[in-house]
Amino acid sequence: MKAPERLSTEIAVNKEPEFIDLKRLREARGLTLKDVFSVTRITVTNLEAIEAGHYHLLPAPVYARTFIKTYAGILETDSRPILQQYEIHLKSQDKIHGVSEEDQKKLLRKEKKTNNAHFISWIIAAIVLSVLIVLIIIIDVNDVMDLFSARQISSQKIASPPIPITVPATTPAPTSPPNVPVTAPAVSPPPIVTQPGQSTANQNVGSQKQDQTFDLKIEAVEKTWIRISTDQKQPEQMMMEPGNRIERKARESFIIDIGNAGGVLVSFQDKTLSSLGKRGEVTHLKLP
Repeated sequence: MKAPERLSTEIAVNKEPEFIDLKRLREARGLTLKDVFSVTRITVTNLEAIEAGHYHLLPAPVYARTFIKTYAGILETDSRPILQQYEIHLKSQDKIHGVSEEDQKKLLRKEKKTNNAHFISWIIAAIVLSVLIVLIIIIDVNDVMDLFSARQISSQKIASPPIPITVPATTPAPTSPPNVPVTAPAVSPPPIVTQPGQSTANQNVGSQKQDQTFDLKIEAVEKTWIRISTDQKQPEQMMMEPGNRIERKARESFIIDIGNAGGVLVSFQDKTLSSLGKRGEVTHLKLP
């Protein structure tokens, strides 16, 4: 009973991945490569490589897999067949280079041993150099101390005894009454006059700025992709169906990306925004 199950599993693994024409799906939605770039920030060169299956032109696998998943999500298609084709490409590259996993492990172990030996030799060299520097500093300090003590002894021998100085006695001169300075009376600054209600008005303005909020409403009339960032926070993205409606509030601003400008109705502060764009056109908004 186990042999047929194993055989069916092997057939499923070795099955060729389904081909998905990404270019046809993109053109059917009326999108250009530049439109997809403005939404996903994936360069046009990488998008063309994914569509054509030129996987050798893509960056490192950790980035290429993310690009494939993101592009497939925009086109609302399954990314697994494309990722399977990409993995087959990576395995073929490994076979071309002719390096097996066991050989790679041996090379890594050998490189690790070499790096450890270099690290130990660097530590020994640093210790020896530190000892030499300390010895040189100690010798120089001793020489300086000996020279300083020799100069101090010689200066004491050369110095002559001090000559006493006598000061003749003098009679104190008659003192005159001190001059009393005349000071002008202190003048106090004029008082600052504030108009009544000025401080309360400033407080009211500040409280109004703190309590101010912005209201945003979006209603979909056609199927479209939306991405919203509120007060410069992490953006949220969603796919809206006809009749779907969302509401958001912000204290500072909204940043909105719309995949189908003609498929939504946007209301800001209870005012409907007109002329967002044509049907199938990608648009970018910043409110206010």
